[in-house]
Amino acid sequence: MHQERERAKELGYEDPINPDYESTNRMYHRCLDHILEEIATNRKANVMVASHNEETIKHTINRMNELGLLPSESKVSFGQAGLPVYKYVPYGPINDVLPYLSRRAQENQGFMKGAQKERELLWEELKRRLLSGELFHRPVC
Repeated sequence: MHQERERAKELGYEDPINPDYESTNRMYHRCLDHILEEIATNRKANVMVASHNEETIKHTINRMNELGLLPSESKVSFGQAGLPVYKYVPYGPINDVLPYLSRRAQENQGFMKGAQKERELLWEELKRRLLSGELFHRPVC
């Protein structure tokens, strides 16, 4: 983040880094709201929700429901609720990519906090499937 701030100062553009994690989430949700409303209005847009943040996934699903956007329309992509998933891999010259990857590593320091919750959720789902006899997931078509 420090490198990106220095680069912005050197090149004379606004600091691209939000002051804290909560501000980043709020901005991301505002951007999602804008594009989801655009999709609902004219159906000419698409969006890929690139987040491991549980609140962001819930926010997106709630907004899709509010706006009447169905997963089957393939206008919103992410790996939850039967929607398509894609893998994002940044690449390029090391001097261009390293500041971005460094910032992402700093932003994701809280990732391990989410890993514990995910492990608990996976354990609960495994127990549910074992007790119900529904070991393998069978999507409804």
